[in-house]
Amino acid sequence: MSSVLNPQAFDLVQDVMYILDAARCFIYVNAFTLKSWNVQPYEILGKTLEEGLPMRPPQDVIDIYQHAINAQERTEFETFGHRHGGWVGVILYPHEGGVIVHVRRLLQVAPTSDALKHDALTGCLTRQAFLQAQEFTSLPAVLALIDLNRLKAVNSLRGHSGGDRHIRQVTHSILERLPEGALMGRWGGDEFIILVPGADITALEDLLEQIEESVPTPFPGVPAFSAGLTIWHAGNPYERAFALADERLNERKERLNETVPGDWEALAFVEFSKYLETLHDPNDIIQHSLKNLLHLLDFDLALSTSWEEDAQYVTHQARRSNTPAWDIPLHVREPLSGLAREVQRTQQTVWSTDYPSEPDSRPALVKLGVKSIILTPVRSQGKITAMLTLLTMDRWQTITSHMRKVVELTALRLEHALELRRVVREVHTTLEAGLLTLGLVLEARDLETHGHTKRAVKWAAQLGVALGLHPVDLNSLQAGAYLHDLGKLVIPDAILQKPGELTPEEWGIMQTHTVRGWELASRLPGLSAAVLAVIRFHHERWDGTGYPDSLSGEEIPLAARIFAVCDVYDALISKRPYKDSWHPREAIREIQRQSGRHFDPQVVKAFLAVALG
Repeated sequence: MSSVLNPQAFDLVQDVMYILDAARCFIYVNAFTLKSWNVQPYEILGKTLEEGLPMRPPQDVIDIYQHAINAQERTEFETFGHRHGGWVGVILYPHEGGVIVHVRRLLQVAPTSDALKHDALTGCLTRQAFLQAQEFTSLPAVLALIDLNRLKAVNSLRGHSGGDRHIRQVTHSILERLPEGALMGRWGGDEFIILVPGADITALEDLLEQIEESVPTPFPGVPAFSAGLTIWHAGNPYERAFALADERLNERKERLNETVPGDWEALAFVEFSKYLETLHDPNDIIQHSLKNLLHLLDFDLALSTSWEEDAQYVTHQARRSNTPAWDIPLHVREPLSGLAREVQRTQQTVWSTDYPSEPDSRPALVKLGVKSIILTPVRSQGKITAMLTLLTMDRWQTITSHMRKVVELTALRLEHALELRRVVREVHTTLEAGLLTLGLVLEARDLETHGHTKRAVKWAAQLGVALGLHPVDLNSLQAGAYLHDLGKLVIPDAILQKPGELTPEEWGIMQTHTVRGWELASRLPGLSAAVLAVIRFHHERWDGTGYPDSLSGEEIPLAARIFAVCDVYDALISKRPYKDSWHPREAIREIQRQSGRHFDPQVVKAFLAVALG
């Protein structure tokens, strides 16, 4: 914007005023406009003229705007404003490649019937206006009845203001994509009717499916709306076509009720819980929980904070698109204060629909535009260790009892998932310590360099992560790495500790350690096939010349292919009684030379990326 122009002065004007850039996108909207259109700044800024206006303007009006932008000249015109209930004058002033728009109501007023033709919330025709308009529609035409799914649950969860936002989002998405000449009316609270000239029912079905996929769903797994369609033929009464469309709509709704639970709480959590079970990293679990809450409850910002005594710090955050920027520092300790202190005192969820009016509100948050907030404790072993916080920015959100229950259920689900992961980590740590001890025993008996097993396991873990192994497979790789030389327990000392070169017969006995180790490990309960594969196959070669089974290529299990590279690399750079250590650069060049011969080329490629950093 120009350094001379101060658009905030337009907030004093009691007319609609906004500024568009050269691409017809909103870059400023005055306070009167926001109030008149019942929107928040983030809902309109950045959108095009067609997307941002409460109703899509006719093409001739869009052309006038585009001409004024292209020519950069002052332009005036008049049009009927449905939201104003009368005629308005529009003045476009050139401004830095775009235009400043001033819309003012004119004294010329349309008849009352025109002013009441459109539903104030959605911009659709009213029921009476639709019935009047359909009398002049040429037949045949496609008639569609639309019903928003689970609107009552949305109202219970998000309050009626949230329900109204959902209705606007869905109906505006349909209105702006209907073909020319189509009619759309609001038949009831969550029911809408569409009439499209022509008999192409498939085209309207496909269009509605595309729209349904693009609009926000009320709950996971639930489509935003259901539709019933029929063709209204000439000579048939309108009531007949309506009844047929209504029948098909009810069939769709019945199928939905059969496949999706009617209990909205179960609906909200069934998909969330399923997905949470697939996550293993606690950071992923927390991050997904925050994103789920934002989508489900229609908040703008979600935070997870950790508690330590009387201090807290933000560890994770998630925000909706178009949410005003707020630079939240992570892992910065600060004292518990405001409503967080109330959570500590009551040990329960604390909330405020009107946060600025709270005596314990934090001035910094009020200044940033926080209007509504929920804070819910997260416990570990009965003690609060974290907190989930949801906030709205620059808009008030009704905090319903259902909404609070959803946040509390999420906190409980989060507690369960994190506690399970904690126990699993403890068990894994105990198992790893036992395996490491066994590996050290094997090292001592084999006279190998101290630390070979631990280093090889570390390399294997890094390489497994680089190759994108699932956490379960990664654990199996590490366990197999610890036990890879288990079979050497049954190799005679005379062979295992021989300082010189082995005879062919002795070498044959040494090679049996892979199979003997696999046999021993197979008797241990709880070891997976992937663990056993590392023990048996880590001496197989990509070209098929390895042992014990002369496997080649991808016949060799991936875990064994990964560990083979790590085992050889650490052996090369380690000093042994029969050889000096290699320089790491020499060892890396040898690994490269053996790509496609001894080692899997893709594993080598990943290893080089890890080793060379």
